[in-house]
Amino acid sequence: MRSILCFGDSNTWGFMPRADRPPVKAENRFPWDIRWPGRLEGMLGAGWRVAEEGLNGRTTMFDCFMEEHRNGLKAIDVCLLTAMPVDLVILMLGTNDSKRVFDKPPFVIAHGVQRLIGRVTGGGYGYGPGGRTPEILIVSPIRMTEGVYTSWLSDEFDAKSVERCGQLAPHLERVAAQNGAHFLDAGAFISADASDGIHMNADGHAKLAELLYRKIQEIFPAPTQP
Repeated sequence: MRSILCFGDSNTWGFMPRADRPPVKAENRFPWDIRWPGRLEGMLGAGWRVAEEGLNGRTTMFDCFMEEHRNGLKAIDVCLLTAMPVDLVILMLGTNDSKRVFDKPPFVIAHGVQRLIGRVTGGGYGYGPGGRTPEILIVSPIRMTEGVYTSWLSDEFDAKSVERCGQLAPHLERVAAQNGAHFLDAGAFISADASDGIHMNADGHAKLAELLYRKIQEIFPAPTQP
């Protein structure tokens, strides 16, 4: 049995896009079979388990106002220990780091992912099978759209946010290369739903699951039949 830990934000949690401010309740979350981790598990089939660790508002390493639990650096160790042994860790963060309140350039946001990688590889536990280090896949976030300027998220994200997030991919690709991790630029294929400019719709979740499925086949190729 191989296992995957998906560590991300609201686009991993499955937040449904909408223009008006919704309460954070289960009915505003896509079902498991629609969310990309659930779709991915179904595509991988028997012999694979996908653990979903998505949190709305999660950052790489920044404290979000008074909600320190949204700091990914403070949460990833617990998630890894809970899910271990883990064959693959998928890290898809950076969107919330681009908020106007943090005002951080793309290379600083990428450093946050670098620090998360350090927790996966240097936590001292050997989170992979047999005490090995898991494979790591860095996913650059989906592309924001102009819908964020008029949606309920407009107080938190502005034009600079969209620009920062759009410039993340090369920085994250560099971090992945420097750390022997794998890389996928989701923003090159998927845009956020126009209603709020941040979150994926059902089609976006399906597309991301498909992209990740193909990438995982590269990371864990099927054994050659005799």
